[in-house]
Amino acid sequence: MSVFVQDEGTRLAVLRGHDILDTDHEAEFDDIALLAAEICGTPIALVSLVDERRQWFKAHVGIDFRETCRDVAFCAHALAQTDILEVPDATTDPRFANNPMVVGEPYIRFYAGAPLRVEGGLSLGTVCVIDREPRVLTPAQRRALRALARHVAAEIELRSYARQKVDVTRRVVELDELKNRILTTVSHELRTPLASIRGYLELLLDDADPLDPQTGRDFLAVMQRNAHRLTQLVDDMLLMTKVGTGTSAGLEITRIPTDLTELTAAAVAGTRPLAELKGLELTFDLPASPVLVRGSHRELTRALQHVLLNAVKFTNDGVITVHVTDVPTPTVVVTDTGSGIADEEIPRLFDPFYRTEDADDAAVQGPGLGLTLVEAIISAHDGEVELRSRLGAGTTIALRFPSCPATAPA
Repeated sequence: MSVFVQDEGTRLAVLRGHDILDTDHEAEFDDIALLAAEICGTPIALVSLVDERRQWFKAHVGIDFRETCRDVAFCAHALAQTDILEVPDATTDPRFANNPMVVGEPYIRFYAGAPLRVEGGLSLGTVCVIDREPRVLTPAQRRALRALARHVAAEIELRSYARQKVDVTRRVVELDELKNRILTTVSHELRTPLASIRGYLELLLDDADPLDPQTGRDFLAVMQRNAHRLTQLVDDMLLMTKVGTGTSAGLEITRIPTDLTELTAAAVAGTRPLAELKGLELTFDLPASPVLVRGSHRELTRALQHVLLNAVKFTNDGVITVHVTDVPTPTVVVTDTGSGIADEEIPRLFDPFYRTEDADDAAVQGPGLGLTLVEAIISAHDGEVELRSRLGAGTTIALRFPSCPATAPA
């Protein structure tokens, strides 16, 4: 019997890629095992898949168990065969004479297995038949066993194709929804400040009704805030092009030892005027000593600003507390008493351009990029973002970082 040479690592990767191991019984495969038993006249027939440690039965006739150790599997020997592996009498074959399944239940004497060949000729397992008496297959039975094995392989590949098609269709729908969300959100976020700037410019340039100097300065201050808002939007979208869909891939940062306490204090100071404008109390629990992390001062500041700004946006009254600790690892915790988030929306909060229903209903400014960028930045620092929230009871966001020894080099 000739042997087919195949790379085991590649074979296992293909097997896992088909996502068929440990799946439920399916009529298509059960029928093939039944046909194999009836055509070959054996009490046992299996559709067997072999991974690195076991053979697992997608379908089985004549036995009650669904897997065995690979070391005792006849099918493991059939994988490398170019054609059916047939063992007329296992008790006289040195490969199997002492096999536990030969000397004990199910007392295998006869075995025939046709390899399940998929793309590139790789074999995932077999369609096999087993008897408790020595025997051989007829030429017609061998042809039938090969045909059944080809049918199983085709069924496995068809399942994978169908699953991939569903995944692609779902992804296309998701991308279409994302495109519409981007166009709607960004259009609104660009138009609103631009309309404000244009309106104030027209008033400033109206020679028929000149403004007094103080009013002009007030108008210029509003225009400056709107220009800053536009700049922030552009910066966030440019950063999104680097980090992709919420991951740190593509985000290059230079990490040096940075005092998380000092950095957080500056972010809190910058956010305090907005909190006070809404009548909110913003408190910062200053630790007794520096809390060091290895990171980019600019990017960490941006992440903290997004978290604090979200807390202000979604809190109409109450307190926002900020806490920095190095126990057990450097961590910034921001807790608000705001509107909170519904459980079903929490898994999507880090999706780019996703805005909660509460944000839309309350016309809260922002394109929905804040938490996406926060997660990407913290991930790029080997940290993690933990979010806990309850609708109507506020939100807590913790940014956790790896420890940084005080003597860490720049």
